[in-house]
Amino acid sequence: MLSGSSPVMIHSRLLPIRRLVLTQDDHLELLCRRMNVGKTMLPPGAAIPSTIDLPVLKDAHSYIPSHVLAVFDIPQSDWEPSYSPILVPIHAGLHARDFRTRIIPQNATGTRPTISRISSQSGGHFVTLPVVPLHVPHAPSIPLLFLFALGLESRSQLLCCRLLPTEVISEFPALPTMAQLMGNVCSDRQLTDYIVFNQGLWKNILHLGPRDAGFVGIARTAWNVTVEARRNRQRAAAAGVSTNVGNPRHASASPVPNT
Repeated sequence: MLSGSSPVMIHSRLLPIRRLVLTQDDHLELLCRRMNVGKTMLPPGAAIPSTIDLPVLKDAHSYIPSHVLAVFDIPQSDWEPSYSPILVPIHAGLHARDFRTRIIPQNATGTRPTISRISSQSGGHFVTLPVVPLHVPHAPSIPLLFLFALGLESRSQLLCCRLLPTEVISEFPALPTMAQLMGNVCSDRQLTDYIVFNQGLWKNILHLGPRDAGFVGIARTAWNVTVEARRNRQRAAAAGVSTNVGNPRHASASPVPNT
């Protein structure tokens, strides 16, 4: 299993789980709202620009990001004509506070990020931000990672219900029981989707080094449970035993990458 820890961690800002609710929230859109800008996408096949204009959702004096990350998990040389990186707003100060790995370039003085400016066009306010290309192990899980690791979302049930089926979460912290139940309620496709997303998220955590111990702990548990559920499924297949995947409530509960 993947594992990791850091001696420099911060107290978690996640709130205790109050109610488990399945959600299909777009974590990128939620992250953009927390950053006070509208969600924007590049046209398929477009080159990464040096700057980009994002619509400001509230008054220009409200909190806004300092940069936009063009996030991708495929080397640029391998991009198909239809490929487009995910545009993720970020604030350099928050990132420096909450992550160990530096991803935002600094200006010549080495103390401040590039200054953004507010302009009016098309009847609304826009902010012009520098764009930073960012190659990561798994692009689809980056919005969720930043949303929670930066403390912009504290509802832990939104995180847990994104990483594991609700019945599995209710058995925490009994990992063997959680893994067994996950294998029972997930179809092969659903289990594969959880494996891809949770492994990708964990690889991003190891790559970028978020400091929120509570968030990292939940992600680690979800990945370990998912790995054990996969092993149980493989053992059952090798023994010729069918697993029970008859729970209809999970027909649409598997992770779908948010873009």
